[in-house]
Amino acid sequence: MTGCDDSTTGRAAGARRHAGRVARLLLAIIALLPGCTNQPSKSDTSARWVSVTNGTSHALAAVRFLDTQNGWVAGEEGTILHTEDGGKTWTPQNSQVRANLMGLAFVDRNHGWAVGDQVHVLETQDGGRTWTLPHQELENVLLGVSFANDRLGWAVGSVSHILHTADGGATWSRQDSRTTQWFTAIQFISSDEGWAVGMRGQIVHTLDGGNTWEQQAIFLSNLFGLHFVSRERGWTVGQDGLIMTTADGGNTWVSQVSGVSDELSSVCFLNEREGWIVGRKGTILHTRDGGGTWTREPSGTSRNLWAVQFVSAQRGWAVGEGGTILRYVAPP
Repeated sequence: MTGCDDSTTGRAAGARRHAGRVARLLLAIIALLPGCTNQPSKSDTSARWVSVTNGTSHALAAVRFLDTQNGWVAGEEGTILHTEDGGKTWTPQNSQVRANLMGLAFVDRNHGWAVGDQVHVLETQDGGRTWTLPHQELENVLLGVSFANDRLGWAVGSVSHILHTADGGATWSRQDSRTTQWFTAIQFISSDEGWAVGMRGQIVHTLDGGNTWEQQAIFLSNLFGLHFVSRERGWTVGQDGLIMTTADGGNTWVSQVSGVSDELSSVCFLNEREGWIVGRKGTILHTRDGGGTWTREPSGTSRNLWAVQFVSAQRGWAVGEGGTILRYVAPP
């Protein structure tokens, strides 16, 4: 797997307006969090984050790149933007909805899905030139989505069950998560194995495509971001600067020191050593030792950042409030 899985783009703190009662409640929880305390890292002065003009002021909650050139972002009021030059320029795509989109998944340049509020799951089979809305109506707000291939997918949100499709999103069925909490992010690393995280620190895991889900952990803080680089190694982030990591597939989780007290919304690792985290007030954290130490990178913005993705050590993107798109520029 190259870069981060798209599922981690499902954020409880995604698009702001018209997100329904449940989404507003999640945002209200996040708004209570305190500010950052640590100082920016000066470890790599040659690399920097650059703000990109993109023509929208709508909040952006999800980002998905397939390679260094081709990517999409999605967010408030049905906004979907596409780039073919690594994020230097962006072109709007017509989602045909006004829903707030909070999660994106693409398995190739043609097949993609977007989820959000107003019970929408959008699908494209041509790279976003046309987006369609399947006839089946789904309940409540959807915050995260993950597809293993162009047929098998899962979605989570402001319900305790997990939604599953075996026909590319045309129809969805419920899977019992065996919890009563909402989920904010989901990731499958194969057609069989996946994890979901959510409110009140819930982490659940499946080895059979979601036919059975088992609870792995419960923490006091809400969890918003999730990323596994292998069956064994993964991270989750959330409220109050929380970072948790596992080296055994989630059977045990240990905390890492973030140095911040703000909510952390998204995490992306390239491998077992190098990764990034984004969060409120422009927070960007970077590690080169698997999270043993995290340093803050200057983002150039104080706006909240909701999602991050890297496809190489030189190319990454972060998105957030007010149409914010940041490109990570580093020499090869």
